[in-house]
Amino acid sequence: MKGYPMSSFARGLFALAMGALLGSTGVSRSQEATTVKLSPSGVLDISRGGVPVGLVELSAHGAEWTHAPQKEAKAVVSDLPGGAGKQFVGTLAIPKTDGGEIRYTQTVKPLSQGVRIEYDLTMSKDMKVSGLQFSLYLPVEAYAGKEVLIPQLRDDPKLVGLPKEHQKGKFQLWSGQGAKIELAKGTPEAVTIELRAATDVVVQDLRQWEQPVFEVRFPAIMQDPGRDVKAGDRFHLDLTVTFATPARIEGP
Repeated sequence: MKGYPMSSFARGLFALAMGALLGSTGVSRSQEATTVKLSPSGVLDISRGGVPVGLVELSAHGAEWTHAPQKEAKAVVSDLPGGAGKQFVGTLAIPKTDGGEIRYTQTVKPLSQGVRIEYDLTMSKDMKVSGLQFSLYLPVEAYAGKEVLIPQLRDDPKLVGLPKEHQKGKFQLWSGQGAKIELAKGTPEAVTIELRAATDVVVQDLRQWEQPVFEVRFPAIMQDPGRDVKAGDRFHLDLTVTFATPARIEGP
């Protein structure tokens, strides 16, 4: 299975996070509200107390694992009826597919302590896709030394440690299936992801690519040298993300 470097947007975000955390005055942020700022393409930039603590992004890979981040997608944003959230209707261009795109409709709805996110994806043409996923990125500075708990339907829960020090050559920390992922449970940094049904989960340490983040990836496709998809093929992804403190949505 493959990892991939983050977009420049995510690199900048977490460079800012590290600087802000290292320069903290020590005031507790445990009671600060969580802010989920939506970009024009639908990326979710998560912060607490003014400090970035996470990022949720849809992305894909064309042939040879060429990366297509949602940050580069084009979308039209509208309000859901009754102020129930935001909808993004856009296209994500897939490299090395002779003009192939993924057409997506994404909704983001507020919860008292989080958000509900749904993606409906349609392939624009016959093409080969190596990866299709949404990911939660977490800054190493905030999450190193903490744990990821992944309950299992017929087995003991899986407990994955997020290492303080990167082990050279080791980027994939765990892969398997799960319908619920609990990060840093019982701490102010706690994040819980719940899906409608068990799906593939990959936990990665991206410091191998000089990116100071952990990634929790939920791949619909993760295949080398790629999977052949057809025009009109559809994928549906949905999840809830909740935090330790009340949450509010901002923008775009």
